[in-house]
Amino acid sequence: MVEAEDKHAEKRAAILAASLETANTPSWGYFGLTGPLAIGDNSYAPKLTKKPPPEDGAEPLKNMTTAPCKKGAGPDVYFRFETPVSLGDPYVDPGFINKKGKVVMLDPDAAFKPPGTIKRGANKLGYQYIEHCDSAKDPKEIKEKYKDYMPPRQIYSNPLKKGGGGVLTTGVLFGWSDERRFIEHVPDDFDAPRKQRLKELEEHRSKLQEAPFKGIDYGNRCFGNNTETYHSDIPTHIPRDKVPEDTTRRYPHEAAFRPSNPSKKGALKGCLGAYPEWAEDPEPPRKPRKGGGEEGPPPFKNGLPYKIAHPQPSVVTNLRNMRNERPASFARPVL
Repeated sequence: MVEAEDKHAEKRAAILAASLETANTPSWGYFGLTGPLAIGDNSYAPKLTKKPPPEDGAEPLKNMTTAPCKKGAGPDVYFRFETPVSLGDPYVDPGFINKKGKVVMLDPDAAFKPPGTIKRGANKLGYQYIEHCDSAKDPKEIKEKYKDYMPPRQIYSNPLKKGGGGVLTTGVLFGWSDERRFIEHVPDDFDAPRKQRLKELEEHRSKLQEAPFKGIDYGNRCFGNNTETYHSDIPTHIPRDKVPEDTTRRYPHEAAFRPSNPSKKGALKGCLGAYPEWAEDPEPPRKPRKGGGEEGPPPFKNGLPYKIAHPQPSVVTNLRNMRNERPASFARPVL
């Protein structure tokens, strides 16, 4: 066995000699521990041992050797082949023991009896159907016919285009143009919705008339007259009240009647007697306080103010703090 050589033996000895020379030499103040001499010492470490190389003519070193994989379901495939359990088993199926032989009729001229129902076809004429075989093809004849025939090409395609991941060359993308290049950026107008709305309003106002429609009818009635809508000269077998004819002789006056001394209107003129004098509302009686005349303790007064200053909104709404928390909200728009 060959022992590995220590590479740091000389360096370790030099460091040990230097530390012994400067052991009592005063130096800068350092509160700590000196480095132990065991740093780099591998005396207790496991040593690497290598096997000697093989001599000339000797067999090379080998690890585990295996045989090729067995194929099939033969006895050499399994680790241990077990014979079937049924071999040598004395058990016999009762069906083989009580097996019935061939049935022999006592009367040889007895009628034949089928095992089941007789299947009768739909052919009532009695002729046997023979297929015409019009669609049958001879494979040898078809092979000789199309032996020297070359079918036309179907789908034509170009070679695969290379690109993607920022390298969008011509022909990589689908559609949009014949060259199939990447879509160019088209700037969007910021006031496009406003202009579209103004265009729709202008088109709407162009279809209006000069003045809006204003009818002279006050409404609150039907469009047609009830007499014209529901009147009918045909009787409906409903008795009607006879209205007597007006036989009075009325004088055709020039204007409607108007009394010369009309009645007075208002609170001062409409009373039968004198207007009542004003009387003040009676004062409601006061309720006596509970506890008598003794003075109670002074009311409680809270030492804290009613409204307490809350410094958090001023800190949260500070412009610098808001910009640090939501920088995207304060980003300048880029066209």
